[in-house]
Formats: sequence, C-alpha cells, structure tokens
Amino acid sequence: MKKESKKSFWKPVLCILILLVSILLLVAIVGDTSILIFDYTTLKNAEITFMQILKLDFPEGLMNPIGPFGVFFGYWFIYLLGKFFSISLLLGTILLGFFSVFLKEEKHFIWKTTSFILFAFFFNFILFSIRKETVIAAGIIPWYVYDFFIRIFGLTGTVIIASVIVIACLLIIFEVENAKKFMLVLLKGLWNFIIFIFSLFKAKKIKKVRKPKETKKPAKEKKEKTPTIIDHAAFEENSNHEEDYKPPIIQKRKLSQVIAEKPEESLREYIKPKTEDFLISVQSDKRDREEIEENIKKVSKILVQKLAEFNVDAEVINVNIGPIITQYEIKPAPGVKVSKFHALADDLALAIKAKSIRVQAPIPGRGLIGIEIPNINRDTIYLKDVLLSEQMENVESKLAIGLGKDTSGNPMVADLAAMPHLLIAGATGSGKSVCINTIISCLLLRTTPDEVRMVLIDPKRIELAGYEGIPHLIQNVVTDNEDVLTVLNWGVNEMERRYELFQNYKVRNLHGYNEKIKAMKANEEEIIDGELPYIIIVVDELADLMMSVGRDVERPITRLAQMARAIGVHLILATQRPSIKVITGIIKANFPSRIAFQVSTKIDSRVIIDANGAEKLLGKGDSLFLPPGKGITERIHCAFISDSEIHNLVSYLKTQPKPEQDITIISDETTRLEDFDYDDELFPEAAVALVSAGTASVSMLQRHFKIGYARAGRLIDMLEQAGIIGPHVGSKPREVLATEEDLKNYGYLQYEI
Repeated sequence: MKKESKKSFWKPVLCILILLVSILLLVAIVGDTSILIFDYTTLKNAEITFMQILKLDFPEGLMNPIGPFGVFFGYWFIYLLGKFFSISLLLGTILLGFFSVFLKEEKHFIWKTTSFILFAFFFNFILFSIRKETVIAAGIIPWYVYDFFIRIFGLTGTVIIASVIVIACLLIIFEVENAKKFMLVLLKGLWNFIIFIFSLFKAKKIKKVRKPKETKKPAKEKKEKTPTIIDHAAFEENSNHEEDYKPPIIQKRKLSQVIAEKPEESLREYIKPKTEDFLISVQSDKRDREEIEENIKKVSKILVQKLAEFNVDAEVINVNIGPIITQYEIKPAPGVKVSKFHALADDLALAIKAKSIRVQAPIPGRGLIGIEIPNINRDTIYLKDVLLSEQMENVESKLAIGLGKDTSGNPMVADLAAMPHLLIAGATGSGKSVCINTIISCLLLRTTPDEVRMVLIDPKRIELAGYEGIPHLIQNVVTDNEDVLTVLNWGVNEMERRYELFQNYKVRNLHGYNEKIKAMKANEEEIIDGELPYIIIVVDELADLMMSVGRDVERPITRLAQMARAIGVHLILATQRPSIKVITGIIKANFPSRIAFQVSTKIDSRVIIDANGAEKLLGKGDSLFLPPGKGITERIHCAFISDSEIHNLVSYLKTQPKPEQDITIISDETTRLEDFDYDDELFPEAAVALVSAGTASVSMLQRHFKIGYARAGRLIDMLEQAGIIGPHVGSKPREVLATEEDLKNYGYLQYEI
C-alpha cells in the first residue's frame, strides 16, 4: 500500500514539473526569433554561461520574457529542432501532461499527442519542399532527417511519404476508425525499409583506387599530398565469419549402445571436426574512419618533417593499416641513401612517441621504404578467420598451416611439405607456444590420423600435454629426456625403411607411393604394404634437450632434416634460447624456413634469421617469417587459439576411431640384442664385462682388454646399437640397460657372474 501511495504522489508532481517547464519554454520561443538570437549573442559576447548566472546579478539588456533560462534553452530548442517543430513538440508535451494529471485514462490521449508530434515533424518536410530554408532556421535534426529522405527517395518520394504520415496522424487525432492499425503498419514498414537501405550501403563499401601520380612540380610550388590509406578492417566487414561460437553437439547414448558398438569401433568412419564448431572469432570494434585518417596525416607530416631535419627529402605515398601495425610507404628523393633510414629509426620513434618502429628498406618489388609503427589499439587475430579465409581454401596440400596475418591484414598460409622443416625461436612469452598450438590445431582440423601422424616431444611437460590421447599421436607425449633419443632414432630407422620401400616400388616421394598403392587397390592387385601417413615430429624446447642429452640429439635431427623430406617426415623445432650453441650451423643449414619472435638483442635475431629486426618486434605473436627459397623475411602476426578451444577440439578427437595402420616406436632392447650381428670377437666378453661392472665407458674397455681407443670406441658403438648400454649423456657414464638374464638368453654368458 505504501508503494502505491508513493507512486500516486510522485506521478502528478513529475507531470506538473514537465508541464511547467514546457509552458516556460513555449513562452520563451513564441516571440520573434531574431530577438531570441540577439539575447543569446549578448550573453555569449559577455562570456556568461548559464551556471555563472546563478552566481551573478541578472544580466541587463535581455528582452526575453523568461529571462536567461528562456534565452539559453529556447535558443538551443530552436537551433536543434526548428521553431515550428519546437512549438508543436512543447504543445504536445503540455497536452500530454495536462491529461496525465487531470484524467485517469491517459492512453487515448498519449496516442493523440504522439500523432500530433509526428504530424508536426513530417509536416515540416512538406514546408521544406515548398519554402527553402537554411539548416539553422529549419532545425538541425529535422533538416538532416529531411536530407536523408531526399537522398534515398528524392523530393517527390519524400513529399508522398510525409503526406501519407500527416494524413494518418490526422485520422488518429480525429478518431477515424482503424487509423491506429494503419499508422502502426505504416511506421513499421518505413523502419524496415530504412534498415534495408543501411544494409545495402554497408555491403557496397569498396576500397579506394589509387590515382596515377602527377608530374612532379618544382620545390617552390610543391603541395602537401595526402597518402592513400588502405585499412584491413574495411575488407573484413563483408566477412561471413561473424557467427557466435557454438559448442559441438554431443549426442547422448545409452551405455548398452556404447558397449554393443565398441567391438565395431575400427569400422567407424573418422569424421573431421568442423572449424566453425570448435574455434571462435570475435569481431573487433569498428574504428572511427575520420579519427584514423586525421592521425595518419599527422604522423605522415611528422615523418616528413623529421626526415627533412636530417637532410633526407622524402614523401609518404601509401599507408597500410594492419591489425597490429601501420606501415607508411615512403618514397625517397633521388640521391638519398637507403642506409640513412635505418640510422634514423630511433629518432623517428622519438618524434612519433612510439614504443618502437621497424624500418623495411626497401620494400621488396616496390622501390619504397616501409616504416612500421605500432597501432595504439591492437586487434586479436583469431585462427578461425585464417582457416576460413580464401587463401586457405585455395591450398590443396594436406600440410597447409595458417600462421596468421601480414602487416596489411591478409591471411598468411604456408605449406609444411614445401618448407620442409620449421625452426621457431624467440624470447620467453613472445608467442612461440601459441604458434606451435596453432600449427598443430591446423593439422588436426584438416587431416585424419590415416593422413598425418604426430610425435610430440615436450621436455617442459605442460605445453603439449593437452594433446594426450588423440588418435593422431603415434605414442604418448614424450616428456622424459631419456626417451627423446629413442624416438629420434626410431624416426631415422623409419626414414631408412621408407626409402627401401620407395626403392622397391620405384617411386620418388610419399605422394607418388600413396598414389601407386591406390592404383594397385583399384586394379585389385596384391598389396603387402599399405598407404603411409605423413609424420610430424614436434620438439618444444631444443635448448633443454641439448643441455640434458647433449650433442647426441643433434645427429638424428640433422639426418632427418637432410633426408626425410621425400619420405614425408617433417620436423618442427622450437627454442627460447636462440644461441649458436643451440641453433648450430648444421641445424640452420637444414632448416631454411624459420620464424623469429621477439628477442632481446640483434645478435639473437641474426642467429635465427641471419638478419636484424626481431629485436624491434612487439611480442605477443609479432614475428618475422623466413619462407623457403627466399632470403627476405616477412612480418606476420601469428593467430591466436585459446586453451578452451584446444580442450574442446581434443575432447572431440578422443571420441574418434583409431587409424587403420598401427605405428609403434620399438624400444625393446632385448629384441634388438637377439637380431644383432657383431663383427668383433671381443663383443660377448665386453658385454659381460660391462654388465658385471654396472657402468660403461671407452676407457674401461681399454684398461680391461688392453686395446686401443679406436677398437674400444667401436665396441661401445656396437654395444649401444645392440641395446646393452644406453646413449652418451654428456660427462656422465653410460647406463647399462641389459641384465645378466638377457645375456644368458642369447648365449653371451656361459657361467654365473
């Protein structure tokens, strides 16, 4: 009851206040408009604001009957709405307030008052078409709405629409039957039509065409040229990837159905995950075009002036606005050395107040100098946008990967089969792990386990552990450094096995082999060996392996990098320590494709990509990509994929069937010992001596058998190949893997030790 009484009290009070203000404003603007403008000009010239009047005496010389209140608010009412519509609006408000206070059933009068205001607004259009008025006299808002209608419907169409609405309003005011329904249908149709027109204008935005340059005038008559601005965001407005993220639909089944179907799991068909179901893309906020152009003109002017201070004559030709940086293309005057731009990089960054700038001198194939300046607001590049781009759809390779976008906002797609190996390096937190996850996710989304198999080596134990259990993996994620050599040596053995297979089938590469197997199946020929998948070996931290395992890890990596391209084995190495002790000359020679993320020094940049520039990067995925067969780096901004997206993708892949061809990494040393054929008579005795001692080294065999270093070294190599001892681990002694029982089983031990 109390709430109802409060409402019943405040409602008439509010209506009376609105009624009072409306009457005061109506009296203020009914008189001569020129007098109102004169009063407002008097106050403005005296530099008196409305708030200052509260502290001062009443200004003299005002002719408005309502005083300063009427001058200020009356002037702005007429300025925004025009005199005719202002009077109509205030009359309608007064009528509405009156009926709300003194009558209980006010809905009937609300309709009439609203119709009266609409009548006045659109009647203005008819008056505008008859009598030409200025924008100020007509009112800013009515005039621009009238101008909008003129642009779309023309003068005749605007008058027809205004006349229909005016007639409909009059029918409602005078209570003609069915007038309200007619008015609602009319307004709804008009609103839908306006929305349709706006959508057409939005869809027809096209990029600006560069105009041919005019003949250069003498320096005295030189005018400031406006550079051509190319914004990557303008080309993404027509993108059809704006749908919201939808989680994958998982159909629930009864437990009895699952148990019944489990024996036939191998017969199930593998269903590739859809990119739209597992990846998300959030459209970035649209930037104010006028503000961007104004800022670009300002920066262009600063660049030209700063260069002129150092006697470097140049002009800004084009500006490419990218998601992360903006590239200013500068044309130097004849006789200006390119090296001067590199030397002035820090001075330009100081003048522009930028975090850092990168000078690309020259831009390949353009004859221009590129100055790359970071954007104030960075756009996030989502992997979904790259995978659904036209560039990715045009690539037929199964090993196509979406890296991100270039400086102009164009998607960057690379083919791992053409690389054929990839080296990724950069400082901690620069974006290496996200890049690796992006590459792995691309392969998982585009291929089946029968097409691509993976070996993931993760010494840090956390970066790649999330992929555990997917059908693409040959074995579990390798986290123990002692198992890394076994995996890499298996890769070398698999490479040699495939080469023998290709030799027998007389083919040159994996694609040719699989095509030949398909042809033999089609002809119903007898086939012993089936199709072979690509094998991708990913090593997340090479520096840690070098420290723990030693240089022994470099040998299988080098062999695979040199020879494994044709047989479909590809390496992806990553390290956060880009030093010459980790990225050796042999590794660099066999990894022509490299990605350098942000590093701390120029030396680290040169170690990775043989050039400066990585020290000027911005971090968070900003990188320099060295494509295969090119000596010039390309700046790319790597795509982003979140942990939740990876989790959803992996959860789906775990429900899919295992591949038809089972590949296992054999690490059973006793089997190798059984098949091993040695060529040194001391081999059995050396095996017994090392097993009995529990340790292994070359010097130990030298002392025990009184032989030279060369023979002892060969014996150690044979014992390692047989699986009796482990690999060399830095300065530590080798581990003895075989036992006394193993030696007895294969005839190496005739008596008890």
